[in-house]
Amino acid sequence: MVWLITITAALGCARERVPSGPLRLETTAAGPDTRLTLIPASYIKLNARVKPALELADGTVLRFDSAELTADSAYFSVPPTVVLPGRHERVRGTIRASVCENDAPVCRSLVLEL
Repeated sequence: MVWLITITAALGCARERVPSGPLRLETTAAGPDTRLTLIPASYIKLNARVKPALELADGTVLRFDSAELTADSAYFSVPPTVVLPGRHERVRGTIRASVCENDAPVCRSLVLEL
């Protein structure tokens, strides 16, 4: 099953948060670049074996990652991040992630259009 959620993310120099259901995208300045953090809702685990990806309009794919995983290496224990080169007023692209509800035996695909 694929959940489709449409969100618009406006990025600037200050921290920006985009509220959503199962995932929230948070942006912060990282020197001359922009750091994107994918924050799951409290009832969601992000699958670390299938790393979330940001697909940009030009075909570039950036993978979210974190060094801190659960003991079985199946899930991120802290929200994964990715650095988007340059400063951006807007991020356009598609986030694809595999998410599991805390009590679910299987993960589902989630697609976020930015």
